Amino acid sequence: MDKAREQRTGRLVPAEEIGPDPEPFERPLICLHCDSVVEPVRGYKSVPSLFRLAKGTSHEAGCLLNPTEVIQSIAHGSHGLAHVTDDGLLRLELPADISALPPWPTMPIDDTDTDVVRTHNTTTVRPYLPPAITSAAKIARFLHMHGFDPKVVERFRVKPHGQRPILWGRFCYSPRTYADLYQRCARREPISHPIAVHGTVHSIAQDRNGKPYARLALDVPAGDTRFHVLLRSAHDSLIKPLTAGTHVLAVGDWTLFDTPHVPQLRLFADEHWQIAYWETDPTTGLPTEPICPAPVTARQRPDAEARARTRRSRPAREPRHAPAQPESITPPPPPALAAPPPQAQPAAETVLPESELADEPAVTPPHPEPAVPDAPTQPPPVPPQPPFPPPPVPPLAEPAPRRQGWRRWFGRRP
Repeated sequence: MDKAREQRTGRLVPAEEIGPDPEPFERPLICLHCDSVVEPVRGYKSVPSLFRLAKGTSHEAGCLLNPTEVIQSIAHGSHGLAHVTDDGLLRLELPADISALPPWPTMPIDDTDTDVVRTHNTTTVRPYLPPAITSAAKIARFLHMHGFDPKVVERFRVKPHGQRPILWGRFCYSPRTYADLYQRCARREPISHPIAVHGTVHSIAQDRNGKPYARLALDVPAGDTRFHVLLRSAHDSLIKPLTAGTHVLAVGDWTLFDTPHVPQLRLFADEHWQIAYWETDPTTGLPTEPICPAPVTARQRPDAEARARTRRSRPAREPRHAPAQPESITPPPPPALAAPPPQAQPAAETVLPESELADEPAVTPPHPEPAVPDAPTQPPPVPPQPPFPPPPVPPLAEPAPRRQGWRRWFGRRP
């Protein structure tokens, strides 16, 4: 248990007060919901401090923390999915379709109340939670009231469909075991059954698209790294009922999303039954019955899919180009096309072939204008640059062949 009471004064004592010497509370201490004597147990390693029944005592009949009575109650209202073994353990069987609802006959209590429905064994509230999710939520709520006492956790088992029973901690992960689930996902360990995560909403945030999501835990240590635990959904109606301090049991395919900043252990809920939540009554300190958000309507699904397609089809940002250089500045030719200095050989030998001149349109225009010797043009001033070979000179036109003999004279025109 994470809370107890002083027997004489009735003062509430949280488990955080366990440890200091001298003790800040007065003994004897009793159970929060009955008069059974409890003792403080100091935590160690990953096990926090808690209160445990004194040796030789048990919870009174009708106490909400009585494991025997709670186990019998959960098994009675599970529609045949939970069974009590001879050792007093509760084994919850997961059906092939965990969201299946039993064909129970319903009967409204009166004509004005259409949300509360009474069945043969239980009284439930619409929208219905599947029996497997309801039983798992009640077990998680009961263990939370016990402070996840390892001795109490050992009394619960889960049998996935078509598989052997497993420990409760291999099916449902609490804040104390978030790192174990993170490491399983990081190793890409195959998991053949749904995973449940129980926690208390730390805060509600919004992503860059304005969609809300729930933060169950932030900066959880796992070896040499840290991660966040998030509950998300494409349907806002599944997240809006949650507020900071709400207790949540989220069931589904939990995955690891490795972001550039902090990795995220998250679940994208698609159905209302994947999220069971309950509150704590501020006046009595007792937890309420588990409920779930309203089901997703047929109109919400196409809208969510259209928004997802829109986000996926957004055009990528065009790369930012470097600013263009002024036209007066002629870029130097690549080293492979560099010509030898003019003083080393005649000017006729410095002329590059036409195939190389075609690769430099910025240096040699395709139709150069003949230079006027009387009015030479002066190039605009350019900033000082390291010496480079002069640009290639266009090829000189060959003179017409000189006529020989009498054609030289008679072919001339006056």
